[in-house]
Amino acid sequence: MQITLLVSNDIQYDQRMIRIATSLQKEGYLIILVGRQKKTKTIPSYSFKTHLLSCYFSTGVLFYIEFNLRLFLYLCSKKREVIYAVDFDTLPATFLYHLIYSKPFVFDSHELFTEVPELQNHKIKKWIWEMVGKTAIPSATFSMTVSQSLAHYLSVKYSVNFVTIRNVPFKKSIDTIDIEQRRKNKWIYYQGMLHQGRGIDFLIKSMRELPTWTLILAGEGDTSDELKTLTKELGLENQVIFKGMIQPEELIYIAKNAWIGINILENNSLSYYFSLANKTFDYIQARLPAIHIDFPEYRILSTENESIALLEKMEVAEFVAIIKNIWENENQYKKMVHAAERAAESYIWEKEEKKLIAEFATYFPLLRDNVQK
Repeated sequence: MQITLLVSNDIQYDQRMIRIATSLQKEGYLIILVGRQKKTKTIPSYSFKTHLLSCYFSTGVLFYIEFNLRLFLYLCSKKREVIYAVDFDTLPATFLYHLIYSKPFVFDSHELFTEVPELQNHKIKKWIWEMVGKTAIPSATFSMTVSQSLAHYLSVKYSVNFVTIRNVPFKKSIDTIDIEQRRKNKWIYYQGMLHQGRGIDFLIKSMRELPTWTLILAGEGDTSDELKTLTKELGLENQVIFKGMIQPEELIYIAKNAWIGINILENNSLSYYFSLANKTFDYIQARLPAIHIDFPEYRILSTENESIALLEKMEVAEFVAIIKNIWENENQYKKMVHAAERAAESYIWEKEEKKLIAEFATYFPLLRDNVQK
């Protein structure tokens, strides 16, 4: 059985979809992951097939129109059996194809798209995407998302059941963690997109109160230029290091040498409030203690393992106090590292993929004699 996975981003940086595509291919489904051609001309070789669509427009309304038109034409030309739509921005093409050819589709919501900060001040755009969701999502064969909080919210909103498949990484083997080297480095580490509401400007400003520390930012985003300008204006070029986009397999080598990971978000979006970022589990796999914003999913995780510290409010004084408290209490830090080591055995894709496979086996059973070896 052939399944076509649709994303609007650069495939090689979408760790969740690479894991999902790999697991489904291994199970015996014929997988093709379709994404967007960006700056990178070539992508790594995977066990599944890939296809990139080139777009003239890169942002805004025209991009979404063009990209969905290209997706729809691609699907029509290939007559795909099952479509796997990732987030709202691939739903228009998916739903139209479903209506015309009566092909089943799966919907995977990585975020609460209609509540992202970028749409909050654009009522017409938000309304259009709301209509897309209300029209298309109930027709999906099944729907899934990344956290229990999001699953509950979306299930109520669209009157369909959302399955939770958490965005956890494959298990990583790390022989030893050099805590003394981490203390020498004094790296505060952020991994992810540099977008509005991610608290990066807050982190940069906080570095003025942490003059002996270094902030490592691994990622790019809509606010990259603004953040680099802010860093220069504050005279923090030697303290704030912009690494740019890093290949997923290379991120752990930076993370395991950092002293603490960071994941803080502004409370200006339900999408952020209900989020469960993949960096949370990447930090754990790097055996890296982390400071997370005190939102529901991170609060739950903090009760399950002690590698997570919570920041109640985005205030510089509180953030600096947490950093200094952990720094001064070496025994506490060692306990956090050991907690991350234990958690690294539990929060892994090898366990989570079983739920994914069970869902697909229920709705799209394979004829075992025809399973790909």
